Amino acid sequence: MKMLVLNTGSSTLKYSLFESDGERLLGDGIADWSRQPARLTIHHPGLPDSSTELTLSHHGDAVGRVLAELIRGQSPLLRSLSEIAAVGHRVVHGGSRYTESVRVTPEVKTAIGELSELAPLHNSANLDGINAAEAALPGVPQVVAFDTAFHATIPPEAHVYPLPYAWYSEWGLRRYGFHGLSHAYCTARATELLGKTTAGRLVICHLGNGCSVSAVHDGRCLDTSMGFTPLEGLMMGTRSGSVDPGLLLYVIRRRGQSADDLDRVLNKESGLLGVSGLSSDMRQVLAAVRDGNERARLALDVYAHRVRQTIGAMTATLGGIDALVFTAGIGENAAEVRARICTGLGGLGLALDAAANGRSRPDADVAAADSRGRILIIATREDLMIVRQAVRLLGPSARAGRGDLAS
Repeated sequence: MKMLVLNTGSSTLKYSLFESDGERLLGDGIADWSRQPARLTIHHPGLPDSSTELTLSHHGDAVGRVLAELIRGQSPLLRSLSEIAAVGHRVVHGGSRYTESVRVTPEVKTAIGELSELAPLHNSANLDGINAAEAALPGVPQVVAFDTAFHATIPPEAHVYPLPYAWYSEWGLRRYGFHGLSHAYCTARATELLGKTTAGRLVICHLGNGCSVSAVHDGRCLDTSMGFTPLEGLMMGTRSGSVDPGLLLYVIRRRGQSADDLDRVLNKESGLLGVSGLSSDMRQVLAAVRDGNERARLALDVYAHRVRQTIGAMTATLGGIDALVFTAGIGENAAEVRARICTGLGGLGLALDAAANGRSRPDADVAAADSRGRILIIATREDLMIVRQAVRLLGPSARAGRGDLAS
């Protein structure tokens, strides 16, 4: 079965095409209209990467252009769109209702839309991608995998806020956690790299434009840094992470900030961008640090401090640590950031091999030989987790072809 995986952002559409038998990636790419002119960047194994300027303004345009590339591009991967047996989608917030993957129905789409208030940067875009794929591929099963699902095992002492209990019992206000597809994949991959039946006690750091840390014991998530929304926890690219609620009350009462003002500032004008005054991109912040920019250095120091602090908290939750995992764009590629975070973790039994860290690529162990715990760099594969979950959901018919799936 050939399965198309779509990961929609507000102004991007990432795609991957898989052969589900053997989990073979046939090709992937990204349509990006966050800046104009829009571009479609394509990677098909065995061929040079390509990038083409496009005219795009919404998810329908992007889905149509991706599908056209799959059948009529310079290196088409499909003879026709009828070869696509299913489409898998990443959806950020599933609330407490969705703790595993589901097939798309009108009811599911309504629920995803209702949850957009809790993940304003994500769920509405995810829903746009689903609607565009349904319109372009009528009759093809659509499956959604939720980023919150992996964290459904977090116990009440970790997911209940110390607020009036009715807010939890009647309104459903609790900690959910996000990046679950990434944390789930890294849990499975760490187990393989460590050569164990279960990986034991893992602290997983998903560090990209969005950032989160999870505590996982024998495959079961016990805590994570993000909460009711993806805003809680670590400092991120443009998101503040956790701040004193009293500070927010102060700027409302004394500085004239509205709820909409705070929403904008906390989600889009804070984090690396807010502190450095330069960029939300860690690569640009690091370049500015090397040039002696003190605000950039402060942003990097705050970032590393908050990640290190959270690693310590998650280790305490687990009662120890067997492996620390770095993943996502920063976690996988920024050796300098990994080194700064690991400084001072000797008390947890973690020691980084500086040489291995500097030259390493995922998937690798970069801990020193005498480190009690291992330090792993893992290339996250959220798209592969979506394929696995979709095949599991669709059952034996997942290998029977589009006709059986659509019946």
